[in-house]
Amino acid sequence: MTSAARKRVARVVAALALAAGCGDGDGDDLPDPGPSSGLSPELPLVDLPEADAATLCDWAAGRFGGYGRRVDCGGGAYISSAPSRAECVRSYQAADDTCAATIGVVEACVNGAVEGPCTALPVDCVELLFCAR
Repeated sequence: MTSAARKRVARVVAALALAAGCGDGDGDDLPDPGPSSGLSPELPLVDLPEADAATLCDWAAGRFGGYGRRVDCGGGAYISSAPSRAECVRSYQAADDTCAATIGVVEACVNGAVEGPCTALPVDCVELLFCAR
């Protein structure tokens, strides 16, 4: 994967998968909730109810230690949590209708990044590339 492609994947993942939900804790430290969001891994990202999107967002941000945090994958690529819960939820609501990714894909992507070492973008994150509009 070229450096430009890795950067694009990183931006897509950050926008679609790795932000945390609506809340007042933006920028605050969040505890690590562990490897599961508690949502059904089979749930598709397309048409994800707002409450489930917020749960997924909060989970992902917690895995990163808070909103706006990132893991450097080398070569200029990185994976990050969204800057805020509201932005994260909006990104799920804007997912392309052809997106086939599920909650399980997001969990695998985030876990691959934070459990590292992140020397390249986790393979599980690539599917999320097809979810951005």
